[in-house]
Amino acid sequence: MARIRIQDIAAEAGVSPATVSRVLNDRPGTMREQTRKRVLEVIERTGYRPSNAARSLRTDRTNTVGVILADIRNPFSGAMLEALSARGAERGLSLMTSTSGNDPQHEAEAIERLVAAGVDGLIVNTCGADASALNAAAAHLPVVLLDRELPGSDLPLVTSNNAELMAALVDELAGAGCRRCHLFDERSKTSAVRRIRARAFMAELARLGLDGTVIELDGDPARAAAQLNELADGRQAPCPLGLVTVNGLVFLRLVEALGATELRAPADVRLATFDDYAWNRVLFGGVTTAVQDTDAIAGKTLEWLLAGINEPQVRGSDETSSSPRRAEVPGRVIRRASTQAAGAVAGGARPSADPVPSHGMPR
Repeated sequence: MARIRIQDIAAEAGVSPATVSRVLNDRPGTMREQTRKRVLEVIERTGYRPSNAARSLRTDRTNTVGVILADIRNPFSGAMLEALSARGAERGLSLMTSTSGNDPQHEAEAIERLVAAGVDGLIVNTCGADASALNAAAAHLPVVLLDRELPGSDLPLVTSNNAELMAALVDELAGAGCRRCHLFDERSKTSAVRRIRARAFMAELARLGLDGTVIELDGDPARAAAQLNELADGRQAPCPLGLVTVNGLVFLRLVEALGATELRAPADVRLATFDDYAWNRVLFGGVTTAVQDTDAIAGKTLEWLLAGINEPQVRGSDETSSSPRRAEVPGRVIRRASTQAAGAVAGGARPSADPVPSHGMPR
């Protein structure tokens, strides 16, 4: 079935295309009410819908934003996409999404596709390996980095206060009597956020005088369970073992691995993780969690992107040097049963559910 055009509506209503356009844009002027009603009746009967593409030719705007996510398997990506969609809808924006699978080549291809599709700007949860494709895109349209920074680029970044949140989780474990703590990470090293969290973990262990290290949790449940058993054998009885996972995806792997051991939380191990999902509130009586404010992150990201869309500047010049380059949206730590068992306090734990302040300054 051929697409109905504005000319078809005009012919059936017995008016000019300009008259139909005035009705569609609610600018009747001196048009007779009878004429307006006749045009609206034809529009309703035919199911005509204005073409966004045609409108964009007149306004140079499509009201669409391209969003590229690095790892859709991570529950954080789904939560972030939901928040961006909701906040974008409030601003009259639609999202065009793509995923890179943490592959720089796939990210570059997604950037090319979205730019060719005519998006007004890009929000990119980058792989962080190559700045060339994003820097090239930023020469033509606004680009804001989401959560992950990009070496070799000065693109605006909206993220969480990851270092402070990680330090707060270590403090919780220390306050629960843990003298040895381990951070479980993924094998891939593409995420700048995970690197920041790992560095903050080791720094806080050193500050508190605790033992521990960062460990890649095996993706195979049986081998991961063997890793846990080996760590448990080396703990200092009767002190429990403190375990932190770098994100929600690794936490789910840890839960599966724990199920294949005799270890019990919080009796044998005290647990903490990032990002609050339904299972965090149910498993092990509730898991102490560093919660990122996805809604606030989405709002700030879109705010900066729209500023670039609505007030375009000469890209690549010194005129943009005073623009904001980095925002760290404060999260909070929710203390739950997984770190509540009594134990010797070392370093002091942060209050439950209190915001953890951000010390990030604009670059």
